[in-house]
Amino acid sequence: MLITCPTFLILNVSINSMEKENQSNSYLFVSPHKSKVFDKLASWDRPDCYIFDLQDSCPANLKDDARNNIRTYKNQISSLGCKVLLRCNEFNNHSEFMKDMELLELGIIDGVMLPFIQNEEDLVSLDRILENIETEKNDATSKIEVYPLIETIFSLSNLKKILSSSSRISGIAIGLYDLFADINVEMNSTNVGFATNTVMLAAKHANLPFIDCPFTDVHNYAGFFKNLEKSVKNGADAKMILHPDQIEIVNRYFSISEEERERISGIIDRYTSGCKVSDNGKFIGPPLEKMMRQKLVRRTIKKVIPENSIRPRVIKYGLDINSVYEDQIITCPYEITMDNSWTTMWSSLVSMSNRIETSDTFGQSAGLKNKIMPFSAVLNLTLCMAVEPYSETCLLHLGLEDVVYENPAYSGDTFRCYIHILKLRNASDNKRSVITSTHVLVNQHSQRILSFKRNTLFPVIPEIEKKTGNHIQTLKKKDKDLIRLLNNSKDTQITNHINWNKLPENLCKHEKFRKDELIIHDASRLISESENLAFTTLFRNTHPVHFNYMRYQKDEIIVCGGFVMAIVLANALKDFKQVVDQKIISCSHINKIAPNDTISSVSYIRESEIHNDYEVITIKTIGLRNIDPSVELNSHDWPASLFGKTEMRPAAMESLLKKEMPELFHKVCVQLLWKIWRPI
Repeated sequence: MLITCPTFLILNVSINSMEKENQSNSYLFVSPHKSKVFDKLASWDRPDCYIFDLQDSCPANLKDDARNNIRTYKNQISSLGCKVLLRCNEFNNHSEFMKDMELLELGIIDGVMLPFIQNEEDLVSLDRILENIETEKNDATSKIEVYPLIETIFSLSNLKKILSSSSRISGIAIGLYDLFADINVEMNSTNVGFATNTVMLAAKHANLPFIDCPFTDVHNYAGFFKNLEKSVKNGADAKMILHPDQIEIVNRYFSISEEERERISGIIDRYTSGCKVSDNGKFIGPPLEKMMRQKLVRRTIKKVIPENSIRPRVIKYGLDINSVYEDQIITCPYEITMDNSWTTMWSSLVSMSNRIETSDTFGQSAGLKNKIMPFSAVLNLTLCMAVEPYSETCLLHLGLEDVVYENPAYSGDTFRCYIHILKLRNASDNKRSVITSTHVLVNQHSQRILSFKRNTLFPVIPEIEKKTGNHIQTLKKKDKDLIRLLNNSKDTQITNHINWNKLPENLCKHEKFRKDELIIHDASRLISESENLAFTTLFRNTHPVHFNYMRYQKDEIIVCGGFVMAIVLANALKDFKQVVDQKIISCSHINKIAPNDTISSVSYIRESEIHNDYEVITIKTIGLRNIDPSVELNSHDWPASLFGKTEMRPAAMESLLKKEMPELFHKVCVQLLWKIWRPI
């Protein structure tokens, strides 16, 4: 007896998949010794299968009452319209077992779930009993099904024998709690995974549905969702459940939406053969096609539209490429006061070695008001404040140029950020566009604090020729002062604010560096998931790819490029201290960094210039992921072209490394050309 539940639409599939299509997904245990349950059955969501439990959930002194209730409510059970199973008593409890078998004569039971299997003969004997019942009923059209419940050491160790013992077997279920009690082993994730996978693989090999163990904490819905998601991912075809509120949830988890069916069907329709990249940019080949076709075997869940419905709107952030134009000024929405707590938080992520960022006493001796806010923190604030109004819709950050800390930022200062669109152009493929912009951080006195130039890849800008050059509208007069502020030449940097003659003499006792010297920095740093979330929130980085674990898989979450850059520089600054000013000439990202990756740094000294009071060192630094170069690569010969003055494109760098230094193939995360100013 199989009736499709009304919540779902079963779509036609190939004949070969019909057996799987007719599988049940939700198996609800019912306690038949409770008479009031039968009055409620019709009001519950409908599962695919009811399991009337005469074993575990039924007290020994109420088993006869339970069987009598099944007889009394025979008509209600028959009208449920779903498969009905009987979890009978174990075969060794022979008197109760045989009483259970008498219920099969009612003609309302579709199958038997056999618990506590102790030997192969249990199933062979059950098969003979069922055959006799069918003979007495003289009903050759309906064959009573058998569902072995794997919850003994014998059944787990003899799955092949069990599954070949009867042609009636229509599915296989696992009972973890009784199983682990039987084998006296701790029920930890490793052991549970082993037992579950063993039964799942046996079921798949026999082309039978695998029915996973129920989740017992019925009011813990967060735990239930996680457990159910794990069941689906681990290959379960169905789930036993203990509460009617779980029915619809299980059915949804084992189904696909109409949109998902349409998407998968479209990919398969366009796929011919071989291995290739599909139109959504992902690899597809015969194994993936097979997996997608197996998804199509699932039920399609209908979209429910309320009678009185409201269609929502999602607020979109990022640059609107339809309205962008050259010379446009974008005001970032946040205005943020940074106090000393920001420096404390930042130092927990990024090692700070320079006194100008850590010591008020040093800052005052250098002619400043106090210590300055860390360069990398101020840079990240400028980058992150631009995400919501600008870069959240971009395709790729192509790199930064001319990052200058123009005037000191102090604890207690309040900052705003502006973006000035300088240039719009189409990429070489004419399918995307490149926007060149200037980003300027301004304090409460309208004083420029930090600025940089940026190239960013966006989707193609429609009618781009109308938004460039002389085609744009003249700026309103009220914007003129702001334009003047943003276009001011960078005639100052932190160096210009330093009183070099008053710096402490002991600062001169630092490491000396020679031109063309390659330095492996011993420092390295891991960014944990919690740190990534904390600093993404602190710096107002609103791009979901950095924190939305619902939209992105765990391995798709990436760390903000500014944080990566800060750690790469901090690793180097430990060796280059004491640095009083720094400037990034250019930088670009090569490979993404994920939470829990470790970042290390290597620097090449390109130039070293001596002035009256200070030296200026030009450095090419590369950041590495998940490798400790000071231990693993300290005796290697590194390719000099890796440290050229001009930036290498990612593909060119990977080609070079694959050939000349495979230890770093796909290990470089960022490349920076930068300068530092140090006292002599």
